[in-house]
Amino acid sequence: MNQSNKHLTFFQPYVWASVLAAGMAPAISAAAPGEKPNIIVILVDDMGWSSIGCYGGMIETPNLNRLAEKGVRFSQFCNTARCCPSRASLLTGLSPHEAGIGHMTFKRIGENPSVREERLKLPYEYRGWLGETVPTLPEMLRSSGYSTYMTGKWHVGNDDQQTWPTQRGFDRFYGFLEGTSDYFSPPDLHRGNEPVKPEGARYYTTDAFTGEAIQYLNEHEKANDDKPFFLYLAYNAPHFPMQTMPEDFRKYRGRFKQGWDALRKEVIVRQKQMGLIPENTEPAPLPGESNRLGSKGSPVPAWDSLSPEKQDSLDAIMATYAGMVDRIDQNIGKLMEQLRKTGELDNTLIFFLSDNGAEAESPVFGTFKLDNLGQYGKGGKNYGRAWATFSNTPFREYKHFLHQGGSLTPLIVHWPSGIQAALQNKIVSQYGFLPDITETCLDVASAKRPEMMNGRKVPVSDGRSLKKVLQGQQVPVHNLPVCCEHEGNSMVRFGQWKLVRFFSEPWELYNIETDRAEAHNLAGKHPEMVRQLSLAYDQWAQRVGALPWSEARKYSVYPRGKYNF
Repeated sequence: MNQSNKHLTFFQPYVWASVLAAGMAPAISAAAPGEKPNIIVILVDDMGWSSIGCYGGMIETPNLNRLAEKGVRFSQFCNTARCCPSRASLLTGLSPHEAGIGHMTFKRIGENPSVREERLKLPYEYRGWLGETVPTLPEMLRSSGYSTYMTGKWHVGNDDQQTWPTQRGFDRFYGFLEGTSDYFSPPDLHRGNEPVKPEGARYYTTDAFTGEAIQYLNEHEKANDDKPFFLYLAYNAPHFPMQTMPEDFRKYRGRFKQGWDALRKEVIVRQKQMGLIPENTEPAPLPGESNRLGSKGSPVPAWDSLSPEKQDSLDAIMATYAGMVDRIDQNIGKLMEQLRKTGELDNTLIFFLSDNGAEAESPVFGTFKLDNLGQYGKGGKNYGRAWATFSNTPFREYKHFLHQGGSLTPLIVHWPSGIQAALQNKIVSQYGFLPDITETCLDVASAKRPEMMNGRKVPVSDGRSLKKVLQGQQVPVHNLPVCCEHEGNSMVRFGQWKLVRFFSEPWELYNIETDRAEAHNLAGKHPEMVRQLSLAYDQWAQRVGALPWSEARKYSVYPRGKYNF
């Protein structure tokens, strides 16, 4: 920020907008599609930014690569760094706190309703289920004539049937309600409101969720072809447990024996060649002693310091993770073929993204038994912090945290009839966050957010539609600061700046345009920018009900001590 702007405040949004817009190219107009598009949101779980091919990764993802070639990739799009808060934000266009999931969802034990009754006494923002006074995206799209379908992981309320998918706007649902599930024999499987058993000799959730979604679209084509549809396909892969189909495991076995040091360098070269990160990007160093979850863990060692036997076992667990992501891509190919067959592909707006960065809730080398990997019905628990660091190349930190490794998601947007042809296979550098997807869906669907719901005023979304960007306009998506918080980990993104902190630690400041991987903390050099952005954060937190974690942790859904609360 130059000297003349150092005293601006966030009560002057028009001034901040002019600062951001300076030097931007003129807008390019493009014709909007003539009819409401179908909308598909594909959400994966715990996948690192650099896992898939079109983001420089090693895993074979030809179908996602084709979507990227005919669509656009966002290089600076963020989620809220954790499973259910991200889902709450995506499904409402609001902050997780405004949606009632300021921390996490809770699981009622047995039939005892006392836990829910106790949580009703808590602040609305931390009760732990999708609030009944905020409209969901499918509810709002229904009002605009859409049929609404969901398959996969719900994770925004499971204790009360009134919080389940078909009570919150979806015409049909197949999947599970909890935060995680076995891939071969999920115990929490539902079709609509009814518990069901897995079907078939080689059941696997990724295949089953896609198959059910395709069935919904087939039946929609026959009975409701005059109506647009909204499909929310929420895979649980590659969330732990690490379980993949044997043939996918065999495909990748041996591909990771060069280790994370060498492979990380190769990924960074590809990312720079693709234009996903600036040429001057310095990769974040490998993590040291603390894994930021309150417990001590070993630092990530040099790959060459490990024995051949250890390297072999670590190759096997990474092959498991890779097979899980590959299976997602295979199934996306099946979904795309369905859209081609029915002539719906061109006028279907598709988003592909992850709910948070790679997961590191485990020891550095993961938790598994080698003999169980690649076996149908078996697998491991976690693939470990070392491989999670590789999955987040070139960034630092992981799921839970709002540094780049926890909060940046790959975002592919594909919409042949709505994206300007000149943008195909391009990188969009404007930054955004999950409510923008919600607002884009409402925009293209001509759907409205109600002002009141169940006697309470509905918050106004901080999201902004991406439609103009997809039509070629070179303007920032946001002209006011974007804020996020989870478990006291906080961030503010505005223009080139990112203010971020761990719970109970000082604010850090990064120039993301010149330091994409957050290697150089500039807080000491720009105290006025820290002051201004922290003021913006405080104002946001007060507005949405994001309490300081020292207070909010009293409302945690976890038993005290799990994360040293």
